[in-house]
Amino acid sequence: MTYTNELLDMVKDKYSLESDYKLAQKIGVSRSRLSKWRNELNSMDWDVAFKIADLLGMDDQKVVYGLLEDKYENTRLINALCEGRPA
Repeated sequence: MTYTNELLDMVKDKYSLESDYKLAQKIGVSRSRLSKWRNELNSMDWDVAFKIADLLGMDDQKVVYGLLEDKYENTRLINALCEGRPA
């Protein structure tokens, strides 16, 4: 499972949303956009990621570092960026 899907599921659980349609409404995106994230066809935009961080009361850095691997396939880049990752 991707971190993107974990974040989406956390919002869905926290707000007792019964469908991805309701989830898309909650975070302010189209159902097709959310579906593309779910199916790993696109990566989540940073503005939406920060909105989700706010909805979940999460630290921005945790969300950023969690999404790095979803957004970038370059292992060396991910390793370099994650060296300073907060625990």
